Amino acid sequence: MTPDPLDALRLAIVPVEPRPEFAAALRRRLQGAPAPESVPAAQATIRYFVADLDVAVAFYCDQLGFTAELRPAPSFAMLYRGDLRLLLSVPGRAHTLPDGTIPDSGGWNRIVIQVPDLEAAVAVLRAGGVRFRHEIVTSVGVRQALVDDPSGNPVELFEPMAGYHERAARTAGQ
Repeated sequence: MTPDPLDALRLAIVPVEPRPEFAAALRRRLQGAPAPESVPAAQATIRYFVADLDVAVAFYCDQLGFTAELRPAPSFAMLYRGDLRLLLSVPGRAHTLPDGTIPDSGGWNRIVIQVPDLEAAVAVLRAGGVRFRHEIVTSVGVRQALVDDPSGNPVELFEPMAGYHERAARTAGQ
């Protein structure tokens, strides 16, 4: 039998082994069962374009406490830290805008991570070779530091000061 010439264009099948909690939640969704109260839905999703996926995943997991949930392809990863879902993508043809613009990493939009002790967090990250955009600054109700991920995407670390106000957590259905 003659091989199909289109086989050379087909993408390889990449096995995906998500965490058991993720697989169970997906199974419940497919079966139409409501999620248990103990499993909160992600409150926010951020997408960052990165130059090197492996380096970015290592940075977010090893330096900032994220957990890798899913890596179905060499150009995409889904990470979690609490209620924050972070999607990391390597720019490619699929991301090209109609005018030919290809997304790039960097810029000023950013995720914000609360830390209990900003000075300690900065010291640990500096010891790990992480690059900061500026020293710790005091703003309205918080102290903050801006760090770059390996692709130049900013991540703001902040520590609340006395009087800082946080919105009360919502429950399902609100």
